[in-house]
This record gives sequence, structure tokens and C-alpha cells, in this order.
Amino acid sequence: MDRQELKNKVEAILFASGKKISADYIAKLCKTRKEEVLETLNELKSAYQEKNASLSIIDEGELWRIAVKEAYSPIVRKIVPQTELTKTMIETLAVIAWKAPVLQSDVIKIRTNKAYEHLAELEKTGFISREKHSRTQIIKLTQRFYDYFDVHSEQEIKDKFRSLAKQEAAKIQEEQTSNPEAIQTQTG
Repeated sequence: MDRQELKNKVEAILFASGKKISADYIAKLCKTRKEEVLETLNELKSAYQEKNASLSIIDEGELWRIAVKEAYSPIVRKIVPQTELTKTMIETLAVIAWKAPVLQSDVIKIRTNKAYEHLAELEKTGFISREKHSRTQIIKLTQRFYDYFDVHSEQEIKDKFRSLAKQEAAKIQEEQTSNPEAIQTQTG
């Protein structure tokens, strides 16, 4: 197989998988050696960086993936959540992600009775699992959740939430600093 053909196959596999994939598995699919695949992955990674593309090839130790660069995430988020989850379901899922593992009764207290429908749908789509726990259920995140949102642990989720909260606070502070008249109008 020539070099360009291997590059095309590896790139197609990364794109189609939609998740992290090992170089070993890519080599098996391409019927070639792992070393050739690793070399190709590194070439693709460099090529994406050089052409300043909206996508990047990411090396996470033994696993590789293709991802949208952070700068383009806001526009992608506008369409991705609409494919499977409504805004209110995402809000319920965010509560679960922040508190996981969490009692169903606690989620209902925060999100109201409408969350029962969300929980059923989130379980059906594989983002959460529920187990009987006394008179309620305990809700846990599934591997599908971690793959879909590209996070690896509950701690990483909490770190991302904290980071977003800091960014939002800084944005509000900046708006208040750049427009003091609006603050006086609101308070006075």
C-alpha cells in the first residue's frame, strides 16, 4: 500500500470512529504494521497543524482521535446537542455529571418532576445507568457519556465545570468594567 493510500485510510478510520482508537486497531484494519500507522498518525497530526485546519489529530498515549479545535467548539455545539439531546435534557445531564454518582431523588429536587422523563430518555440513549438504592435509585454516568463528551473521569468533568464558571465570571466582570453606566442604571 502506498503512503498516501495509508494516510487516507487512517484519516477515514479516525473520522468514522468518532472516538479514541488505538494504533494497534488501526493497523489491524489497514492490514499493516503498527509502526507504519504511528508514523502516518504523526504525519497527519503535523499536516493538520501546518494547514491551520479546524480539526486536529490528538495523541492520548496509546489512543488517537480526530477532534474539532476548541476555537470552533461553540459553532459545533449548536448542532451536535440537537441531534440527540434537548436543552432541558442537557441541563439535567449536567446536574448528574456535576454530582455523579447521585441519587435520583436529589436530581428531582433540583430539576423538578419533569426530570423523570429526562432520566428515562438519558438511560434509554445510554448516557446514564440507574440502580435501585433503598427507596430511590442511584444514577451513574456510562462509558457512552464519557466517549460522547470526550472526558475521562468525574474529576475532569468537575474541573471543566469550574473552568467554565471562571470564564463566565471573568466575562461578566469584563462587561461590568467596560460598561459602568449599565450597572448604575440597573442599581440606581
